Amino acid sequence: MEIGKINRARVDAIMPQGFYLELETGGRILLPGNKNQFTLEEGEIIDVFVYMDSEDRPIATLDKPLAQVGEFAVLTVKEVNRIGAFLDWGLNKDLLLPYKQQLGELQRGDKCVVYVLLDEKSGRLVATEKIKSFLDTDTSELHIGERVELAAYEVTPDYVDFLVNYRYTGRLMVTRGMERIYIGDTMTGYIQRFTSDGKITLNLSPVGYKGIMNSESPAAILQKLEEAGGSLPYGDHSDPEIIRQEFGVSKKTFKKILGTLFREGKIILDDDGFRLP
Repeated sequence: MEIGKINRARVDAIMPQGFYLELETGGRILLPGNKNQFTLEEGEIIDVFVYMDSEDRPIATLDKPLAQVGEFAVLTVKEVNRIGAFLDWGLNKDLLLPYKQQLGELQRGDKCVVYVLLDEKSGRLVATEKIKSFLDTDTSELHIGERVELAAYEVTPDYVDFLVNYRYTGRLMVTRGMERIYIGDTMTGYIQRFTSDGKITLNLSPVGYKGIMNSESPAAILQKLEEAGGSLPYGDHSDPEIIRQEFGVSKKTFKKILGTLFREGKIILDDDGFRLP
């Protein structure tokens, strides 16, 4: 069974204490409840979330948590005691954020950005605010001007680091007059550019022409061409990463756009780039 994740299961037996399920990945588990709560029949296929009960035994629920193992989330602190902070993640049993996994003092009602994991030593589901090692560094699926979902996880006087689409990390530079941002704040933003080391620079407003039209649109490429004076030194010889930094698309998509513009007679392709007729 995959603890901390949604599992596909078949209702194997209905007992007074609940429904015994045969998991698709192997193993048998109890879904507490009765027919007054759930209208389940023997042989029925269902999806359940598997977690540990108060006695650290695997148990199933039809409730869906706000995050599974291997996912990021913004969660609210429900209680703090000598063990750590307990977070509301949508289940009857709260998610533990141990003190050693915290980055600062937390109080009831605070929001925190965490990653959910299965602790290898204890076998328990826990959260950690030390999320940086779990962030995806491969940003090849993103493009300049793309609208993204943001969640602030580090706030300084000079910059704010955000989760980007709950998968990557990006940085927003703080400017004069900007509304104050707090850890756990969520909002939409836009990818401004990619730095040479692959990091994401963010903006809260659409960025230039990339913010008002699809960056894969031939019209966007034409506008960039006109802004450059009618010629640009990019083509088959260009490095794919340079293409993505300059145009916000993959080299394959870029070549497809150039082919469309060439067939329509809107550009001329040269050995060293392309230009207006």
